[in-house]
Amino acid sequence: MADKGAPAKPPDLTPLFLIMLIIIIAGLGSIRSCGPGEPGSGGCAQTPPTQTPAPGERPGPPVTTNLNQYTVQVGSFKTRQEAVNLAAELRSQNINNFLLQIDGQWLVCVGKYVNAGRASRMANDLKARGVGKPVVLPPKKQ
Repeated sequence: MADKGAPAKPPDLTPLFLIMLIIIIAGLGSIRSCGPGEPGSGGCAQTPPTQTPAPGERPGPPVTTNLNQYTVQVGSFKTRQEAVNLAAELRSQNINNFLLQIDGQWLVCVGKYVNAGRASRMANDLKARGVGKPVVLPPKKQ
């Protein structure tokens, strides 16, 4: 029987392990936490300012006056509060929305789309779900 020699020695992975450990520790060191007692310290991210609702007014969805993409209108109202009420109902159904104010009217809209086809598909989906009478609005010319 021929001698096959000594069994192959597995490679030493210790240096690779140490390098990976150093990378992980360095990465964890860059993660910071801003607790309640240390806002803005140590490079922690600041929270963006929010619109403060008027006294007695419930906060609602975002409001815009500039429409540069297609969207689907699901409601039009004379008062902001009526629009906010519909927006809240839609949010309870997990339908994201925003308010659009045009010529004194408050519109409740769903989605911003780059083309009319995508907006039409959303309008059809909303109609199938029984959400108002959806209408596709084209981008507003500036």
